[in-house]
Amino acid sequence: MVDQARIGLPAAGDAARVAAVHKEIPGQRRWLHLLCEPRSPVAASYRVLRYRIKKQGDPHVIAVTSPRNDEGKTTTAVNLAMALAEDGRERVLLIEANLRMPKLAELMGFVPPVCFKKQLDRSLETPNAPWEVVATFWDNLHVLAVDPSRPKDGTLVAHAFKSAIRQLLGHPYAYIVVDCPPVLGSADVNIISEAVDGLLFTTLSGRSRTSDLRQAEEHLRPAHVLGTVLVGAI
Repeated sequence: MVDQARIGLPAAGDAARVAAVHKEIPGQRRWLHLLCEPRSPVAASYRVLRYRIKKQGDPHVIAVTSPRNDEGKTTTAVNLAMALAEDGRERVLLIEANLRMPKLAELMGFVPPVCFKKQLDRSLETPNAPWEVVATFWDNLHVLAVDPSRPKDGTLVAHAFKSAIRQLLGHPYAYIVVDCPPVLGSADVNIISEAVDGLLFTTLSGRSRTSDLRQAEEHLRPAHVLGTVLVGAI
């Protein structure tokens, strides 16, 4: 269930609007480990990931990608964003940049009030337009998601995406996590890599291939790679 009522939380500037998401989590969303099983070893592993990333110069804009589809990037992006936000001291924004296969809205149980791609296109004509985000589970964790009903043939515009990151970082977000498309077969991650502080790769146990990971790293060179996360069965 989703509560689409606006609440008084600024997202990016004085005129920003935020929708609130109902906090009940259906069983199929138990992969939200930081929320549903906060004392589990899996939740602890995302806190360790948070710690290790911060030790690498404390990057504030982190892209999460994988060589191919279905290799754990969305699971990692969401749980990393939760790990960064769980103490409640800093605001964290999770951005869905996978325009062809969006999953965040469905998996997190809400309908975006305004699609991220539509807002990104609007920012080209109206750079100062407010961003409409969704507050999910904690007041300091916000999401810019792609509407899954929109056409799946869109691509990112480089200068629009870079401008969006500049606008959102620090107004008032301390951290931005970008859920990316896979590297192989798309040029969007190259665009994203130029706007972020570092890239995090995910690989799925028993499925991902070392050769694909090497090819993806070569494809994005000289992007700053923070490391690789091995994800268990999803």
